[in-house]
Amino acid sequence: MIPTMVGILIINFIVLRMQGPTLQEQMNVATSGENAGARKAEQASSNIENYLGRFRRTGNDLPAVVNLRGFATKESLIERLRATSRAAGEKESKRNRAEKDLWLYGGMGVEPLAAVLADPQLAELHGPASMALSLCAYVPLNAEDLARMSSDRQELVRQRNVELSKLRISFTNDQKAGFVTTDPACDQKRIALLAIYERDRAEFAHSTRRALGDVFVHTGFVDFLGKLFTGSLYSETRKEKVFTVIGHYWYVTFWLNLLSIITAWGISIPLGIRSARRINTWEDRATTNTLFILWSLPSFFVGTLLLHHLCTNTSSGAAWFPNRGLSSPDSIWFSTPRYLLDLAWHGALPLLVLCYANFTSLSRYMRGNMLEQLSADYARTARAKGCGENQVVYGHALPNSLVTMITLGAGLLAELFGGFVIVEFIFSIPGLGWLLLDAARQQDAPLLMGATVISVLLLLVGILVADVLYAVVDPRIRSKYG
Repeated sequence: MIPTMVGILIINFIVLRMQGPTLQEQMNVATSGENAGARKAEQASSNIENYLGRFRRTGNDLPAVVNLRGFATKESLIERLRATSRAAGEKESKRNRAEKDLWLYGGMGVEPLAAVLADPQLAELHGPASMALSLCAYVPLNAEDLARMSSDRQELVRQRNVELSKLRISFTNDQKAGFVTTDPACDQKRIALLAIYERDRAEFAHSTRRALGDVFVHTGFVDFLGKLFTGSLYSETRKEKVFTVIGHYWYVTFWLNLLSIITAWGISIPLGIRSARRINTWEDRATTNTLFILWSLPSFFVGTLLLHHLCTNTSSGAAWFPNRGLSSPDSIWFSTPRYLLDLAWHGALPLLVLCYANFTSLSRYMRGNMLEQLSADYARTARAKGCGENQVVYGHALPNSLVTMITLGAGLLAELFGGFVIVEFIFSIPGLGWLLLDAARQQDAPLLMGATVISVLLLLVGILVADVLYAVVDPRIRSKYG
């Protein structure tokens, strides 16, 4: 179970990270018009700290699974700085992204950038290098950071952040000349930046041990796992902890799914048994054909039909059922019996759509399993010994028929958590499915990952419970492993 869960988490994390928003997309800085480079740098310098703080709060500033930033050298940073020049001929989107990726280097980028600033032969790169260094050395003070920092450390970080923002060397970046320094105080700012680096050198200094230690430790995946196990995953779109957001919406989905599962299984098992006992009769044929027709109809089609015909006001009268939500707007003032009736009125059609597809397939599985067991040798032996048909069916065949049903039910715990997006969308139910759909639209990776972790964990627990139940219903398994 543990390797399976870790593997699923890694795959989901990589997929969501690849689809997540980049720093360039989040900044959304205007770059059109004359002197766009200068305005872009000026606007970025005033806003980038907010975006960096948001990125670092979600772990998006770190490499996904492998961190090689500790091996950055002066030469590699020079190459990256030159790649951000408009005169280099790169596409604007590629150049822009290279610039933002450089700003995300964090503390590992400070030492090689300081080496660039210290080299008088690289004067044309001192402007962008000062910008990159000030942002790599910037430390956002989020609430969780303040909780583990001493007051002296907080004051030092605040003071350094202010100093770094004031010491950025002004420059332009145009398509003809590339980087052009326009700051008359360039040398003074450069010396001051190098002095800050020398003062805090122990914090930013490279070492082989530190670089090797960060390869698989200081990564977005490890950061995600740490926040997951401490319950501190944060949703930027909801401005709240992920598990708190999920808790607000999950109870709606939980009750709907629980009722639909109980209803579907409560109908399918007796229906499958009855159909197997009356094989090849008109009742069996009618039941089988009807269920196959219902099974072939997709839930969104049935839900849309019910919404149109039963939830829409017509000239002949009002709709039979409400078309949105699980309760009336003024239900808070209802008495308990009236409130329960209101819930039943709102939830009848969503439950019907959730149930029908499940019980149609489950009843066919139950029928097939029961027919197989009723034709087995032990069933014929029981009849030959004088056992009644009910005893053969319910005392002998039914327990063995449930082995396959237990396998199908291994995912029930995960279903209690998973949202039915289509049903919730059609009937405007604010459940977990609707929440995750909205999170996917807004590329809220922490929220999606938090939901994935819970769903996978419940699925694995369900499989474990199913393995235990095999031994409960099947004495052959019990005798083999007991």
